[in-house]
Amino acid sequence: MNIREQFKQTEKLYHFTSFDTALKIIETNRLKFGRLNNMNDIHENDKLMFADANGQGIDEFPSDVLDTLYDEIYKYRQISLTADSEEGDKDGFDLHQMWGLYADKGEGVCLVFDKDELEKNYEMVNIHKGRVKYNKTQELESFVVSLSLHPETIPAEVKSQISKIFFHKRKEWEHEQEYRLMKRCPNSVREEYLYLGHALKFIILTSKLLNIDEVRYSKNINDIKEKIKKIEILSIKGSAGKIPILIYGNGLFDYSLVSEDRKEELWNSEEGYDILVLGENCMFAL
Repeated sequence: MNIREQFKQTEKLYHFTSFDTALKIIETNRLKFGRLNNMNDIHENDKLMFADANGQGIDEFPSDVLDTLYDEIYKYRQISLTADSEEGDKDGFDLHQMWGLYADKGEGVCLVFDKDELEKNYEMVNIHKGRVKYNKTQELESFVVSLSLHPETIPAEVKSQISKIFFHKRKEWEHEQEYRLMKRCPNSVREEYLYLGHALKFIILTSKLLNIDEVRYSKNINDIKEKIKKIEILSIKGSAGKIPILIYGNGLFDYSLVSEDRKEELWNSEEGYDILVLGENCMFAL
């Protein structure tokens, strides 16, 4: 099976990050669960919590209930991944905002995981997973947490409402096409990681750095190859266990995804939604 066929047949999840962080992820073969109060969505890092059983406002709650609500919510941590769109019109690696916001303005990395392989992890039994749903502000469901005024019932209540609390965001975030992993981490000090097993299948860089600093670009390629050797050896799959490095970038009228040696094109924007047609939606300035 060539790289293009392998890429097409894999159900993929993507993680955009800086180059240095990508090296750490590859070297340790782990992804870190992030704390909600470090998220860039202000609703995520400062969730409003109230009970609605009797229409009571949050200012009417006993302090022990409020403290328990707060403590329980922030025991949950997340890993944010990107998926291909459900409609099939936006591939997860072809989202320019994600490259700009999370991958160091295009100089970072997009790690590509096999979703099925990732979910074989034995830890998944304790992890809640799924696509984030994006709602209009007035339809957002993730505010209601507690239906009682009893601190001891709150952990079970939060668990029963995980989908509403953690898998709904405002519609303005829909460009992220997020697939989320949530884990309850009782130890507030300890960092939590997800072992990736053999899930890492491709590593995508952009052509931006090649265009501005060929020496640094070559060094980055070599640094990544050194890191992935260990994972490839452990996979015990020979050539089938290789982790190809891919290059995503733009020509004059299209974007493409190609193998590092440029011998194989895996994708072209003619297959996607970002198509420029000379004389129709773009033209030369005269």
